[in-house]
Amino acid sequence: MKVTCDKTLCSGCFACVVACIDQHYDETVTDAVSPRIHERYTSERTGLVKYVTKCCAHCEDAPCINACPHNVFVKNEQGFVVTAAIEKCDGCKKCLEACQFDAIRFDKNGKAVKCDGCAVRVAHGLEPVCVRACPTGALKVED
Repeated sequence: MKVTCDKTLCSGCFACVVACIDQHYDETVTDAVSPRIHERYTSERTGLVKYVTKCCAHCEDAPCINACPHNVFVKNEQGFVVTAAIEKCDGCKKCLEACQFDAIRFDKNGKAVKCDGCAVRVAHGLEPVCVRACPTGALKVED
């Protein structure tokens, strides 16, 4: 299972980023880093500069898991690559170097931040919050 983005529908509104931060952080966090990333590109069809959202692809054979010397990442029963031991992260960024999607961010303390697929929501039969918040339908869940 993963969330995909149709670039032709993404308006770059950042609703998914805001929803992600709202879902994963409480009001006491003032420096939240969203695992959703907006990438700037120029549309081949129109020539206009646009933004498209992306995040962790939750790879079947996730290179970030093997690259991390501290076993920070694991794959959960739903197939999501999650940060299981964030306290062990020393900010070496070997996971980021291994990730072909550049989907790992680092907070102000140098700890890895990445999409967990909204595993708790999905386990309760809900869709990931970014998909729910997307006003254009650009984000979809795929198995």
